Amino acid sequence: MISSPDAGNPPAKSAPYAVGKAAQETLILTPAEELKDTGVTANVLRARAIDTRHERDQARTPRNASRTTPEEIAATISYLCSDAAGVINGARIPLYGSP
Repeated sequence: MISSPDAGNPPAKSAPYAVGKAAQETLILTPAEELKDTGVTANVLRARAIDTRHERDQARTPRNASRTTPEEIAATISYLCSDAAGVINGARIPLYGSP
C-alpha cells in the first residue's frame, strides 16, 4: 500500500489524516505478521507527494525535492513482487525522492 510519513510522524493539525493513514498501515502490517510463514508478503510504501508532472526532474526546488515519481513507485512495487524480494515483509519503505 502507499502511505504517508504522517502516519508515523504526524504534523500539527493533521490528526484525522494521520490517524487514517496509521489505520491503513495497520490493516496491511497485521496480515503481514499473520501470514509471514506462508510466502505471502505485505509492505507499506511511504511517499510524501507523488510527482506526476515530474516537476522535481525539470526544476528541482526545496518544495518538490522530496516528491516521488510514479515510475519510482512502480519500480519499487515491481521489485517487491519479484522472487528476490520474497524476504521483505511487514516493512515501511520510505520513498522520499532522489538526491
